[in-house]
Amino acid sequence: MTISALDSSLLYQEPSLYTTVGDSTLDSEDFMNLLITQLQNQDPLDPADTSEMVSQMAELSNMQATQEMSNNIEKLLDYQVSQNNVQLISLLGNEVTASSNVVAVSDGEPGTGEFTLGSDVQACQVDISDSSGNVIKSLDLGSLEADTTYSLEWDGTNSAGTAVADGLYLFTVNGTTADGTEAEVEYQTTGTVTGLDYQSGTAVLTLDNAIPVEVGAVIGVRNGTT
Repeated sequence: MTISALDSSLLYQEPSLYTTVGDSTLDSEDFMNLLITQLQNQDPLDPADTSEMVSQMAELSNMQATQEMSNNIEKLLDYQVSQNNVQLISLLGNEVTASSNVVAVSDGEPGTGEFTLGSDVQACQVDISDSSGNVIKSLDLGSLEADTTYSLEWDGTNSAGTAVADGLYLFTVNGTTADGTEAEVEYQTTGTVTGLDYQSGTAVLTLDNAIPVEVGAVIGVRNGTT
C-alpha cells in the first residue's frame, strides 16, 4: 500500500488566521453577564451552582475598588508634592538653618556652622576637611559642656595659615567624655537659599550657591529682609 506525503498546508496555518477577539481580561460587568447567561440557560431540574462565580465577582469588585482608591491617593500625593514644590519657591533669598556639618567658603569667608554636644567632654577637637576628605586644619577647643550650641570658630585658613580655596568643607567634632567615650554631636549649618533642585525626585535647596540641603533637613527659616 502506498502512503502519500501529507500536504504541508494541512499542518501549518498562518498566525493571522487565529487573531485574538475581544479583551484578554474580565471586569465585573463581564462576570455579571456570564452569571445572567448561566441562569437563563440552566437546567431547571439541575440548577447551576453560582456561588463560586458570585464570590469571584465580589472579589473582583473589591479589587477594583482598592485599585481605584490607590489611584486616587497617588493623584492626591502628586498634587500635594507639586503644591509643596511651589511653596518652596518662597524660601529663595531667606536664611535657612539645616542639620548638616558642611560649610561653604565664598570669597575667602567661611559660612556659619554650629554644633551641640550630647555630653560634657574633657577634650574636644574639630577637624576641617576638604571635598577630597583630607584634613586641612584641626582646632583644639578643650573642655566643653553638653546641651550648649557652639559656633564653628574657623577663619577659612589651613594648618599653614594660608587661605583655602572657595568651595565646600566638612567640619567634624570629636569630643571625649570623662570615661573615654565619644560624645554624640548634632550639627547645624546656616546659609541663604540661592537655588532649588527637583530633578532627584526630592526637593534639594542650595545654600550660599554651594551647599546642597534636602528639605527634610531644614530646622529653621528666617526671612532675609528681617
